[in-house]
Amino acid sequence: MKMLRPLLATLLAACTLAGAAHAAEAQPLRVLVTYGGHAFNTNAFFAMWDQFPGVTYAKCNLPKQADMLKPGLEKQFDVIVFYDMVKGFTPAQQQAFVELVNTGIGLVPTHHTLGAHDGWREYWNIIGGHYLHKPETIAGKDYGKSSYDHGQEIAVKVVDTEHPVTRGVKDFIIHDETYGTFYVAPDVHLLLSTDHPKCGHDIAWTKTYGKSRVCYLMFGHDEQAWASPNYQTLLLNAMHWAAEGPAK
Repeated sequence: MKMLRPLLATLLAACTLAGAAHAAEAQPLRVLVTYGGHAFNTNAFFAMWDQFPGVTYAKCNLPKQADMLKPGLEKQFDVIVFYDMVKGFTPAQQQAFVELVNTGIGLVPTHHTLGAHDGWREYWNIIGGHYLHKPETIAGKDYGKSSYDHGQEIAVKVVDTEHPVTRGVKDFIIHDETYGTFYVAPDVHLLLSTDHPKCGHDIAWTKTYGKSRVCYLMFGHDEQAWASPNYQTLLLNAMHWAAEGPAK
């Protein structure tokens, strides 16, 4: 019996660790979804969120609730998904948001948030690009005004087939809105591209800012895009990847 006690203790410890690991895996991904500054079908959009497995989410109406985006939020949420096109934050809100990003909270900016914060270039650096509402000079290079076209059939090419965000996704076609001639930062890692004549070439990428992982996805204009299995897979993958913290 004495000889069995160490074995039983080892087995008990192993079972405890396995149970703890299983419990950790069962924890839902905690997501904050921003919106505001651009009209959309709220019922259909949040119905998509309601059916995501293993995800709990809360809404953040910008700029009304911009004061939420400050250090400490990372204790409540694993990742922020941006679906807003807010015009701007106050200087104090900008500083608080940058401090939040430096905590390592995950960021998944999507679709028209590329056109948010026209006057705040640091936000462009954070998400890795910007939809230009007027001609701009960026790092000494001149860029023209961006364009958009609704209801386009976009042939998407998976550029990085090994990345966790593109896991389970092959080249596909999605019905969505295109953005043309927008700015993409030179430090992004390209995931998806398109040769659509009305769209910029780079349409999904990753990068890091501070301690946070960032993944931008151009998709998401309306119900047809939200219903795409490829869009939903990419969004889920992006959230899980971003929530893991900065790449080592």
